[in-house]
This record gives sequence, structure tokens and C-alpha cells, in this order.
Amino acid sequence: MAPLRLILGSKNFSSWSLRPWLALRQAGIPFDETVVLFETPGWRDSIRDLSPSGKVPSLRHGDLVLSESLAICEYVAELHPQANLWPADAVARAVARAVSCEMHAGFGNLRKDLYMDVTMHAPKETLSAETRADIERVRAIWEDCRTRFGSSSAGPFLFGAFSIADAMFAPVVWRFRTWGVAVVPPAARAWYEAMLALPAMKEWEEAAQAEVRARTVPLTPPDPRSAQHVFAVVFSSQLIPSAAAEYGPTADAMVELAKKQPGFLGIEAARGTDGFGITVSYWESLEAIAAWKANAEHRSVQERGKSHFYERYSLRVCSVERSYGKP
Repeated sequence: MAPLRLILGSKNFSSWSLRPWLALRQAGIPFDETVVLFETPGWRDSIRDLSPSGKVPSLRHGDLVLSESLAICEYVAELHPQANLWPADAVARAVARAVSCEMHAGFGNLRKDLYMDVTMHAPKETLSAETRADIERVRAIWEDCRTRFGSSSAGPFLFGAFSIADAMFAPVVWRFRTWGVAVVPPAARAWYEAMLALPAMKEWEEAAQAEVRARTVPLTPPDPRSAQHVFAVVFSSQLIPSAAAEYGPTADAMVELAKKQPGFLGIEAARGTDGFGITVSYWESLEAIAAWKANAEHRSVQERGKSHFYERYSLRVCSVERSYGKP
């Protein structure tokens, strides 16, 4: 039999990719995976080369190329009936399919306001009435399924044993954790905590964290042993949460552009999971800093940042009078 291959998007952001990946991993079905990181050079073309729909996830199995998370899960369930990816009981199976379809087709306000960012933690104080209604419906589904069908000893999942329904709602677990949405009903809470503790979910989370770490700008400040006088530009900023996915590649491009500027000496940067970050760039003169500020491409990004990327920011130009450390 030809191997299964899943084409996935960034694990930190791609909620749809998580669903079939989790279903296959939990069922113990072997598969290969290709991850295309969002907002990296040529990423859209890379996805189109692998998925005719231009979307992820996509499943390749021999000559078959299948998109859409739920369709992939259904295909795999039929291909591997021994995996029992749907409940055996007819009523439970019907309800599991119904709530999976509801998740697949609905909850638009929740998707928009509480997008998936696995590594971020940024509780929201206010939510729209429409988003709150979506949240209440999700919590009600979890509570109802666990209470009616999942209370047996078969397992801690919505219908006892793990099913496609659990995979379909798995990204909402991350969304609720990221944005600080409480899960109060007891049966729903038990399922939520069981999903967070699931080894496969932890595996996905570790991969998402690795993606974020890989985007971190390496420490490249000037050698403190150098006698050269150094100027520093200290830029601190708070990201708008919805701009996080787009910001990373833009920031990376600006670092590469800065490195090409006359008078550039080095850079170091860090950003927390709450979206707050500090970038320090080092220059050999104030004139070099002024020229960097005036760079046309840099100015365009500066203007976009004010309106699109930052909730707030500050910039300080400093003279480094003393430097020491372990290079």
C-alpha cells in the first residue's frame, strides 16, 4: 500500500492541519508529513505545488490528492476501519458526525477573534456577543457529548474512546488556552484538560514552539572587547495579536536589509509569548542610523508597523559608553 503523506501548514497557526494529523497520530496510523511554514518566501507556491486547492492540509495517497480536514479524516477512517475513528454505537456515531460537521462549517466569529497561536498566551478582556455565543455553543457540545456518551470507561474523550470529533475540536483547546477562555462545566473541563495532557497534543505544541524559536534573531551584538565606539537603537513594541503571523517574516526581512546597510554592526532581539519584544541594533555612527531610518524600504515597513503591527512602541537612540561580557 502506498504511504500516506500529509501536507501541513505552520503548526503554531494552522488549526485545520492539526485535525487530520491528530486523528492519524492517535490512531497509530503511519504517515509522512511535509510542513510548509506560513509567510516564508514562496510559501504559497510551495503549497500549490503540493495541493491543487492551494490550501492545507492536503493528503496524498498514491494518485489521490485530497484536501479538507474532515474529508481526509473520513477517508482515513474508511481506509483503516480497525482504528475505530468513529464511535461504534449508531446514535453516538451520528452525533459525533453532526458535531464534527458543525465545527467544520460554523463558529466563524470564534475563528476570527480567537485565532490559533499555540505558543501565545494573551487573555482577552472583551469579546463580541457573537464570539461569546460561539464559545457557549462549543462548551455546551463538549459538556453534552461527555455527559451522554463519554462517561464510560472507554476513555476521557467526547465519546469515550478517541474519535474524529475530538480531532475536529482540538484546535479550540489551543484557542481557549491562548485567549484565556474559561471552561467551567465539569465534564467539558475534564475533556479540555485531557486534551491538553494528550502526548500527541504535546508533540504538536513542541513543534510549534520549535517554529517560533527558529524565527528568533540570533545574538549578534558587537564584541564587547572591541575598542570601537558604538551607538544603539533600542526598539520596544507590543504586537497586535492578529498581526503576529505576518510580522515575523517582515521583521526577518528587515534584519537582512539592515545587515546590508553601511555602518551596521549587529543586532539582538527577543519577543515573549505575550507579544512584547525588544530589538537592539548597533551602529558605528549617528549618520548610519539616520541613513537606515531614511531607507525607502525600511520607511515603508515603519509606516505599516504603526497602523498594522503594533499596539504601542517606543524607540531610543543611545550611545554605548561601556560594554563588557563573555562573547
